[in-house]
Amino acid sequence: MPITTDSVRTYYDENTNLFLKFSGSKKARNIHRSLWKDSVTTLEEALNFSNSLILDEIQSLKPTHARIADLGCGVGASLFYIHPRLQNPAPALGVTLSPVQARLAGKSAIQLGLQNQINFAEGDFTSVPLPSESLNAVYSVEAVCHAVEPENYFKEASRLLRTGGKLILVDDYQAARPFSANENKWLKAYIDGWYVPGVRTLEQIISFAKKYQLQLKKNDELTPYLRLRNLPDFLASALLFLGEKLPIKHTIVPSMLGSMALQQCLYMKIVEYRFLVFEKIDD
Repeated sequence: MPITTDSVRTYYDENTNLFLKFSGSKKARNIHRSLWKDSVTTLEEALNFSNSLILDEIQSLKPTHARIADLGCGVGASLFYIHPRLQNPAPALGVTLSPVQARLAGKSAIQLGLQNQINFAEGDFTSVPLPSESLNAVYSVEAVCHAVEPENYFKEASRLLRTGGKLILVDDYQAARPFSANENKWLKAYIDGWYVPGVRTLEQIISFAKKYQLQLKKNDELTPYLRLRNLPDFLASALLFLGEKLPIKHTIVPSMLGSMALQQCLYMKIVEYRFLVFEKIDD
């Protein structure tokens, strides 16, 4: 069955509370990956490391009243980290497909006293309810991979950004090489299990961006800072086979299989986890 925007929404509606429950952190509330680089010693620091990279890029713009948006914001954890650390920022927007995530994010904003500074909307990040050229920075963490047509994401990001603004991405990208049958098996298991039809090669992503006046400025691989939990291939393959035979229909089952498959993909260098920064340039 093909992955659709509706199926991605259902995936997060059904799984978000479980993701939060088993995230391992009561403070960060991030549902993206932890990065253990250099002096990072705590889980909270590791979960917020990608947020700190994004923050640095936004701060380097030095705008007055920075206007930012998180497209694919989850439950808002990245915005809760980034926005209060900016100097006199304008109100920010977080967009998520999932009404469950939008409600949780809005509730957290009230608890943190940020409801007037950060707004959350349920919606598609390829059609954002903001005027053209209204933002200094747009960012997404592990979100573009969920796009059914990822090119449309870059078109919308470019529309939203002012000239000189930044698009900042943290996400998975396919390696630009032929894959064996075994490698294709793991890539498919990852894509199907995590509902990520938008995983593309870096070259494809750069091509999409360039088409919409977004010029690559930074490309850093983050995979070495992940603590991988890959299994021996024979064991992982056996678990994948058994998991696909389970009669349980809840989306947590394919999610667990997709998580295992992602670990195999990262270890086998089928997929790379990268930090990309693009700048909006004149036509």
